[in-house]
Amino acid sequence: MLVVCLTLTVASCKSEVINNSTAKTQNAPSNLTRVVRIGHQRFGALFYLKAKGSLETRLAEIGWSVEWTEFAAGPPILAAIGKGNIDLGYAGVAPPIFAQSDGVPFVYIANDSALPGSIGIVVPQDSPIRTLADLKGKKIAATKKTAGHYLLIRALTQGGLQLKDAELVDLPPTKAREAFVRGEVDAWAIWQPFLAQLQETMPVNFLTDSDGLMNDRNFYLASRSFASDFPDIVKIVMGETRKMAVWITRNPERAARFISDRRGIKRTTARILTQSRSYDLLPIQDSAVEEQQRISEIFFRLGLLPERIWIEDAIWKQRLDL
Repeated sequence: MLVVCLTLTVASCKSEVINNSTAKTQNAPSNLTRVVRIGHQRFGALFYLKAKGSLETRLAEIGWSVEWTEFAAGPPILAAIGKGNIDLGYAGVAPPIFAQSDGVPFVYIANDSALPGSIGIVVPQDSPIRTLADLKGKKIAATKKTAGHYLLIRALTQGGLQLKDAELVDLPPTKAREAFVRGEVDAWAIWQPFLAQLQETMPVNFLTDSDGLMNDRNFYLASRSFASDFPDIVKIVMGETRKMAVWITRNPERAARFISDRRGIKRTTARILTQSRSYDLLPIQDSAVEEQQRISEIFFRLGLLPERIWIEDAIWKQRLDL
């Protein structure tokens, strides 16, 4: 970086530094566009917000642009935050816990609520597996360090089993679907939209969903440095996201048509997406913090975390007025 800057003009070096989204704004020339980099999954209000483009319009007024990156699951979103590749992200209950344990510098900004049908454990319709207890000795596809992983732990316990009583096959959602369809695994712990897409191609039976086992809550997250340097940008992104969340909740059919037309998703899948969760972005709730702590304790007792963590240490301390 030093060699490059010595060969360039002072103005061009300043431009390169300022365009980094983690740079300070107070010394930035007003005519240069800064970028907020957002990681999203193929569900949730951020997914719809990207399709609408309203955040870009809002931020352009103050000299910012948006760079979107889609991820298949939460762990790579937290990894990207840790590497400094994105500034904001969206993930379920488990990925932030493992990321905090690994020392990723992030903070919880907000959370939403979810309905039980947004995640579940499924088997082929003709499978002899009918109960959770029947999973003993079976191969179960799940993505480690995700909500699916945690649901599997809770479901096995409900069936009188432990994680060691079944074979967890760690696969990302797309690979897990291929393995499930080919019969290489006996069951799959998965969330939307992958669940809806699977149901469009083959009949399945639900062994369980998350009802009574876990609250499939999702979180809005930010790198600690970005949240510290640019709290106003974080608040704008959250505000625009909440507007989209409210619109989806009030207009589920219109939202299904909207996302289907713009992202090439089948209308039936889009309808399930709009109905399978509650799109209500909220400042971090005490109940969410408490439940995250309970989940982290379970992972710790199972030896999946090297040491105990405290969720409160990763909560953004700024007030989020929505």
